Amino acid sequence: MEEKGIKTKHADADADVLIALTAIESAKTKATVLLGEDTDLLVLLLHHADVTSNSLIFKSGNVSKVNTHIKIWDILKTKLLLGEELCTFLPLIHAISGCDTTSRMFGVSKAATLKKFGEHDFLKTQAQLLCNANANDDVISAGENIISSLYNGAPYEGLNVLRYRKFAARVLTNKTCVQIHTLPPTSNAASFHSQRAYLQMKMWMNKDNLNPCEWGWKVANGNLVPVKCTMDAAPSKLLNIIRCNCKTNCDTKRCTCRKNGLECSVACGECKGTGCTNSSKTVDMDD
Repeated sequence: MEEKGIKTKHADADADVLIALTAIESAKTKATVLLGEDTDLLVLLLHHADVTSNSLIFKSGNVSKVNTHIKIWDILKTKLLLGEELCTFLPLIHAISGCDTTSRMFGVSKAATLKKFGEHDFLKTQAQLLCNANANDDVISAGENIISSLYNGAPYEGLNVLRYRKFAARVLTNKTCVQIHTLPPTSNAASFHSQRAYLQMKMWMNKDNLNPCEWGWKVANGNLVPVKCTMDAAPSKLLNIIRCNCKTNCDTKRCTCRKNGLECSVACGECKGTGCTNSSKTVDMDD
């Protein structure tokens, strides 16, 4: 490409930030069009773009395929429409509602998340606190308040209280059993989600080079894997009651543990919680 006179740039890791910043730099001197398929690029352009620059267009969709639906975004007009404040929070909104490196919360869509951030001052305040935070405790506190609000909780209610309240309400109204995955996450699980969202947000803002193992990740078998939680899934008495004796790989709903939404444990007859697909037990590299 360089031999053909094409300017090239190399990214050491994820290229999205470099791509977006290169397009924004180009728009300072001439009208620029960025071709891409990743939502991350749209978020980054809206966050970093200077509204006083030349025209900056984002063309999304697979441009190499025929009859593919193509979307055209005028970045400067879109940023003016959304407002400078909301665009400042877009990396956080995208990360906390689910992206390539963070989980999506059940029943919480990106459209609903964006709308709530635009309408509720409490969410904006908590987002500002999270964006300016430097310590884990501050990130966890603001993150929990944001996630609770996205599940229609009262300000500062706390996820554990909200989770119990929603569970009790559904028990009273549902004739069938309550599906646990439809409830808000526990405070413990949300704390790690908030840290991962914070880490990704900082990477997109091109501000900090943080250690993932200090922000919701751990090394297992040579790879980074998310820390789901540090508490048991249920009280020990319940965990001791629910166990399986699967002869196979515990990969179907015939497995008692999987059926009840629990991972296999040492109490299981055959797999012992280590030799099946329904167990996430791994050995940390440091150990």
